[in-house]
Amino acid sequence: TILWPAAASAEPTWSKIQAVTDWTQHSQKEHKDAGTVTVYRTVIDGTHCFQANATVDVAVDPMMEVAMDIEGTMAWATTANVTKAGVLGRSGSRMDYYQLMDVPGWTMTKDRYWFLRGKVRNEGGSTAFTWEKLDDGGDYSAVYEAFVAAYPKAVEPPINAGGWHFTPSGDDTEIRYYICSDAGGTIPESVQVMATTSTLPDTVGDLVREARKR
Repeated sequence: TILWPAAASAEPTWSKIQAVTDWTQHSQKEHKDAGTVTVYRTVIDGTHCFQANATVDVAVDPMMEVAMDIEGTMAWATTANVTKAGVLGRSGSRMDYYQLMDVPGWTMTKDRYWFLRGKVRNEGGSTAFTWEKLDDGGDYSAVYEAFVAAYPKAVEPPINAGGWHFTPSGDDTEIRYYICSDAGGTIPESVQVMATTSTLPDTVGDLVREARKR
């Protein structure tokens, strides 16, 4: 039985995610766009975190372009079903943004939204686009409050950190997608885990498919 914590005294960050060495393989799936996608899991500060790995014949630059195409997720991220997205501000390697995910009604769960701070990182030959939660919208409190008022039934995950990590390997690129999140609301723990692990290969596949077009 997997126990998903209701709350944690501390939250995962990108530095904590990268410091973990004891990832445990959870599953593996063959994806038509991403090839073999291996999913791993661990626990960081009481939060279940997941990693999806794949190696593809696509260069880093177009995949970074897609990963950072926040508004474009409404078109290319078919698995996520994002219906609202926007960039709040940019400064250097930093980009603040929001997204709304339309959860199908048949799931009997509410839509989800997030306000995040993204950052481009160069890490020893690898390139990453990472994100961490903006509490109450951060510097964009007015936008945040208006958004919450416009979507009163949507739920904001209390924990949301992760990133896309790309490493050149010969003519290929190694992809690592990380996500640490507590969906919030009343979704059963087992359903959260099952939903996350089952959709990760498709999340990677969406990005690879779009990057091939660019």
